[in-house]
Amino acid sequence: MNKLVKTAVFATAALLPLAAQAQNMDWKSVTRYDKADAKKQLTERFTKYVTFDTQSSDQTDKVPSTPGQTKMAKALVKELKKYGAKNVKVDKHSIVTGEIPSNSARQSPVVAFFAHMDTALEASGKDVKPQVHKNYQGGDIVINAAQNLVINPANSPQLSRARGHDIVTASGGTLLGADDKTGVAVIMTLVQYLYDHPEMEHGTIKIAFTPDEEIGAGVEKFDVASFGADYAYTVDGMDLGQLTDETFNAKAFTAVFEGMRAVHPGEAMNSAFSDNVLMASDFHTLLPRHRRPESTAGRRGFILVDSITTQGDRTEVKGILRAFSDEETQDLVNEVTRAFNTVKGMNYKGTGFSLTFTDQYKNMKTLLPRQVVALAELAMKNEEITPALTAARGGTDGSALSVMGLPTPDIFAGQFNIHSEREYADVDVMEASLRTLLRLVSLWNMQELPAR
Repeated sequence: MNKLVKTAVFATAALLPLAAQAQNMDWKSVTRYDKADAKKQLTERFTKYVTFDTQSSDQTDKVPSTPGQTKMAKALVKELKKYGAKNVKVDKHSIVTGEIPSNSARQSPVVAFFAHMDTALEASGKDVKPQVHKNYQGGDIVINAAQNLVINPANSPQLSRARGHDIVTASGGTLLGADDKTGVAVIMTLVQYLYDHPEMEHGTIKIAFTPDEEIGAGVEKFDVASFGADYAYTVDGMDLGQLTDETFNAKAFTAVFEGMRAVHPGEAMNSAFSDNVLMASDFHTLLPRHRRPESTAGRRGFILVDSITTQGDRTEVKGILRAFSDEETQDLVNEVTRAFNTVKGMNYKGTGFSLTFTDQYKNMKTLLPRQVVALAELAMKNEEITPALTAARGGTDGSALSVMGLPTPDIFAGQFNIHSEREYADVDVMEASLRTLLRLVSLWNMQELPAR
C-alpha cells in the first residue's frame, strides 16, 4: 500500500432506519465478543504470516513473481477450509478465493474483503523474526539495539496515540510485512469469528488474497465476473479510522529518441551526426522541476522519469504521471508533450521520435457508489471510531478492481512505517479493524440487492 495523505472527516447520513440500527448494535452482545481473545488470535496469526518470505520482485513477468507467495497461498487455503469457507480455490497465479455462505433469510448484496500477501521491495522479507511489545507505555521501542534501530513518537508519530497498545516489530535487517499481512490476519480472524459464532447473521461474504500488489501485477489476473461480489473492500490501510475512497489517476509515458551516433566524433560537425542520448537528457531536464514528486504534496500531482535506456542509436525514456483530477492529469500530459516537442524541434537531424501515454489506473472516487463508502463510515461510527476519508497519493488494488467493475475502497489495518525496517503493526488498531468488518457485515445484511 502506498503512503496516504491529507485526511478529512465527513458526516455520514444514516442509511438504515433507527430500529434496524438498534438491531445491528446487538452483534457483540449476541456473540459475547471478547476483545482480549480477538487480539490474541490476531497476534498469533500475524506473527505466523510474517515468517513467510513473500517479497515480490520486479525482475520477472510471472505472477506470482516469487515462490514464497505460492507457499503462503497454499497455507491460507488450508486455513480457510478449516474455518468453514466454501468454494476455496487457488489459481495458477496464487490468487486465493473463498466464500462464507449466507446464514440469513434476507436477500442482501454479496460483499468481499481483499488483502495482498506480498511485501515490498525496499527491504528484505526473508527470515523475519517478529517481536511483540505488549502494553506500550511510551518512549522507545527497541527493534535492534546493535543497529540502534528504534521507533518512538519522534520518528513514528502514531505511537503517541498507542499508549497501552500491543506493538509488533521485526528484529532488524528486514521489514516486518505489516503491509499487508495485517489485512490478511484481520480477514482470516473475521472468517474464524463467523465460523465460531453461527448465531451472527450475515449475507454471503467473499474472501480474496492476492499476490504482487507491490508491483501492481496481481489484481490484473483477477476474474471479477466469476468472483461474484457486488461490493468489496481492501483491508490494507494504516491508522485507526482511515477509509481510502480516492486515489491518483495514473498514466505511464514512453518517449523514444533516435539519432545517428555512428559517426566518428572528430568528424561530427557538418555531418549527419545526431545525439539521441543528449535528446533524452534534454527532455528530462525540460520536464518542470516544480512538478516532481519531491516538490509536491497533498492533492498536487507529479511527473517522474523512471528510466533512461540507450541501445545504439535509440534512447528510450520511461516515466509516470499522477494526479487526482482529470484536469490536472491532462495538464501533466501537456507538460510532457511540450518538453518532447521542444526537443524534437531542436534536433532536425534526429531520425525518429515517438511519445506514447498508457492509462494505468483511475481515481477510484468517481467509480464508488456512495453506499459502499457510507456503510463503512457507519460501521466505524457504530464502533465509536471516527472515520477519516483519505486520499492516497498512489494506487491500491481497489483502484484496479473498481475500474474492473467491483467498487472497492480501502479500510485501515493497523500498519505503520511501511516498506522499511521500522515497520510495525498495532494489534489494537487491527482489532478495531476486525470490529469494523464485523459491523460492516451486519450492516450489509440489511441492505437491498443492487439492480442487476
